[in-house]
Amino acid sequence: MELSHIADKFSHGTGGAIALAMIAFSVVFLVLIALTLIIMGTRYLADLSERKPMKPAGPEQKAAPAPVAPSVPAAGEGGDKNVIAAVIAAAIAASGGGRATSIRPLAVTGRGKPSAWKTAGRMDLLEGFE
Repeated sequence: MELSHIADKFSHGTGGAIALAMIAFSVVFLVLIALTLIIMGTRYLADLSERKPMKPAGPEQKAAPAPVAPSVPAAGEGGDKNVIAAVIAAAIAASGGGRATSIRPLAVTGRGKPSAWKTAGRMDLLEGFE
């Protein structure tokens, strides 16, 4: 069948346009479903590769000591909010399998008045959002 004969089937009336649109949407959604299945399969394979075999606990293995949680002053006692945020961040990092290396708050620098060049650049970028 020639290409011009196939194009003639879709060029007459609204029925041809609707059929062509249905074919196009079907192909798009089939590709999206296939990509979703590939992503789910990749996650499944990643979970399988991350599983480590469990070794039975013998007498030669010692239990790891429980991590000591740092003491946090209560907010009513005048505790610094940055210290509390640092301790919460360390607890989140430790619960996710990570290791907290530092729980000190970072000093914020450069919070003064922006220069005229920065202000002009921001105003230029905001042009058209009125």
